[in-house]
Amino acid sequence: MAEQNKLLEEMLARAEVSVKEIVGKLGELEVRQDLVGLEGTILETVLRLGATWMGLILTTWAANLAAEVGTRRVCACGAMARWVSLRAKTILTLVGKVTYRRVYYHCQSKECKHGEALGDREWGLEHTRTTPGVKRLLGYVSASIVGFSAAASLVCRTMRWPGQWLSGKQVQRLAEPLGTRLGELEAARIARWWKMATTGLTALLDGSARQVYEMAVKQAQEMATERFYVQMDGTMARLRGASGKGSDIWREVKVGAVFWAATGRHASKLVELIAKTASGLKPVVRTFLDAPKGPITYVTGLLTAADFGVRLYAEAVLRGVERAGQVVILGDGALWIWKLAEEHFPEAIQILDFWHASEWIWKVAKTVWGQGSPKATAWAEAVIANHLILGDVVGLLAAIVALPKVAPLPGERKSVPEHALEYFQNNAKRMSYLEYRARGLEIGSGTVESAGKRVVGQRCKAPGMRWSEEGLTAILSLRTNVLNNRYDLTLADLQEAA
Repeated sequence: MAEQNKLLEEMLARAEVSVKEIVGKLGELEVRQDLVGLEGTILETVLRLGATWMGLILTTWAANLAAEVGTRRVCACGAMARWVSLRAKTILTLVGKVTYRRVYYHCQSKECKHGEALGDREWGLEHTRTTPGVKRLLGYVSASIVGFSAAASLVCRTMRWPGQWLSGKQVQRLAEPLGTRLGELEAARIARWWKMATTGLTALLDGSARQVYEMAVKQAQEMATERFYVQMDGTMARLRGASGKGSDIWREVKVGAVFWAATGRHASKLVELIAKTASGLKPVVRTFLDAPKGPITYVTGLLTAADFGVRLYAEAVLRGVERAGQVVILGDGALWIWKLAEEHFPEAIQILDFWHASEWIWKVAKTVWGQGSPKATAWAEAVIANHLILGDVVGLLAAIVALPKVAPLPGERKSVPEHALEYFQNNAKRMSYLEYRARGLEIGSGTVESAGKRVVGQRCKAPGMRWSEEGLTAILSLRTNVLNNRYDLTLADLQEAA
């Protein structure tokens, strides 16, 4: 009790000094009515006071620990460690640089000679001079803006720190390990789920996962929607090669987006056009299209298709997919997407992204007649209007077969039209666009396309960016947690696991 009273007195004394500092500057500020100066003065003074207080408190905590342990303690090697000195340590905290004093023990064994400062391990400060709170802040900012140097500059400016306190390289070294640990925690949780029968998967949700699941189910009930969308895509990222820039490689980062959908405010122009034509331009019932309802959440990583599929399914479970009356899968036609759809969402409606299908038609036209050719434009527009929009795959294939023959591109065994035939034949059952629109379904995978840009492109593909595999994996883990609004929840799980 006496120690607490002494600490309180000292903290109050320091606070009195800080108040006098502010009052001393008020006269100068009042003459100019300088609100910006007033804000800065108060903030800087409060932060300095907070740093002083924190140093006093940590020093007191360290002294209390030493009093409990005594002058000798057992080292990890089994020998005795002796109290040799009080040593000061300066750390970077959310209130600035803080200096405190703690007891240092040194092992008496000649083989060991290990030294340890009491309190460092307990407070997460062993082998580091940055507090866990600062590391968490840097992880969040690093995931949110482009560039570690930009993150360092932003934090220093916001926290009123001198620029030399934090560099881009320091931010990277502090943020990436946190991202790695968050990714490992997520992977371990999903692996634990996957060992169990998928029928009862939600019963295994715990920690933050249980909170996310319960929130998602509540939101779905409030929205009164039964339709759930899953979209998948891949985007390329640049990794450092072993022999410098000339050996850099590009790897595919798989991206998934999941969300609940409900009837939106936009009517289908396609359905209205077809209906008017069929009914002699009489008024028709309008069909309104699905739109995301509630948050869109993401899954991403340098993963094999199999591992990505498990993670995407786990995210869908987390969002309450088991309660959906209808699941819709949208993709660009890549075979791995449909394989994962069949494996994890076997009852889902599979839809080939309309815009990718259109791009293939334009690619065929330009290959046959040349870029900018009027014939290419006329043919592509006619095929899209008369066949693709209507879901007439037979007519579409016939239109491609009837084209003049062209040679394959260098290094290719098949020509572009032949590749297109194969593409449309493989996806024929996923191209009933008029039917999909009539039911209000979305036919474009724009959500996951934008996800690739938002999650990966904006943060990891700026000009000149080159990553190690570990660094890219770490920053994607941080960014996904931030964009999914789960950063603090996952950190709580990480702290509990530690």
